Amino acid sequence: MKVKLLLTFDHELPLGSLKSSYDAALFEPTRKVLNMADILGIKVNFFTDILCGLRFKEWDYQNFYLPYAEQLQAAVAGAHDVQLHIHPHWLTSRFENGAFVPSSDFALSDFDGEIADIITLAIDGLTEICAQAKAGYTCKAFRAGGYNIGLSTAKIFDALYRSGIRFDSSMARGYYFKSPISEVDYRHLPHKPNWVIDPENLSRISSGDGVTEIPIATIHKTPFEIPTAFKMRKYEFRAPLPHGEVIHRAGGVDLLSRLKMKFSYRMLTFDNYTLSSDYLMKIFRYNINKYDDGEDIMLSLISHPKSMSYYSLELMKEFVEKVRKEFPFVEFTTFDQL
Repeated sequence: MKVKLLLTFDHELPLGSLKSSYDAALFEPTRKVLNMADILGIKVNFFTDILCGLRFKEWDYQNFYLPYAEQLQAAVAGAHDVQLHIHPHWLTSRFENGAFVPSSDFALSDFDGEIADIITLAIDGLTEICAQAKAGYTCKAFRAGGYNIGLSTAKIFDALYRSGIRFDSSMARGYYFKSPISEVDYRHLPHKPNWVIDPENLSRISSGDGVTEIPIATIHKTPFEIPTAFKMRKYEFRAPLPHGEVIHRAGGVDLLSRLKMKFSYRMLTFDNYTLSSDYLMKIFRYNINKYDDGEDIMLSLISHPKSMSYYSLELMKEFVEKVRKEFPFVEFTTFDQL
């Protein structure tokens, strides 16, 4: 059995509003991630919010788009990977008095008749940037904004496949989330480490060629865990600085959905400052043992530079070192290397 682990980072601004600078919210924490990756001798994957970049190319070319493009180019020049992340709400958001005003058109399915055109626009924009630093760059992996594939799955995956996308890493087994503008339900996914997505039904495995799912590793919560609210207060000193507001507003969610979210699975991530590296190893170990039937396993870890503090970088270092010690056969890899 081979195990491939992809350390993925959603490269994006706070989606609701920006309270600090572009550099503090995105570029500097990303530089720290790249520096830590160099220290550890690994290559990482950035899912970059390309539609944000393309809108800021119109709104603030000098201060955002240029350093944005330069950071992506530096990453691919250093053999790290940059792949497709689409938050389509940028297409209908506004820029007023030097600040963006986010739209509530959150999921790709909100743009049902324009899905193929949006994916083409996003891939072309990303390829134009990255190909300047890496000859032959190709976009081959996708992560949906907010993990939200939406209701138009067949159209989305048909358009992704036709555009050359061969990997998706949007799904996290057992994850459930709902807000007034988004609902994600991954409680009923195939019981396999990886599978080819059936566009018509995400709980089925496709019988043909298509997009292979590399899920984000997760683990179920137990009733014996210390409540999250208590841990957030206890470890508040580890929290990252707030750079902006989230786009998902509280309220307007029914009781049943709130209960589902309470029992939503935990993801393997460096973002959660209440977790320890031992807990991350517990998640990783659980996923390896669960699928140890001789099949190769590909898993993702997800983080967001905008949400990473000094503690997140410590977690990253400790986790990588512990994985290498306990599972020397695990390969840290990129979509490009796949």
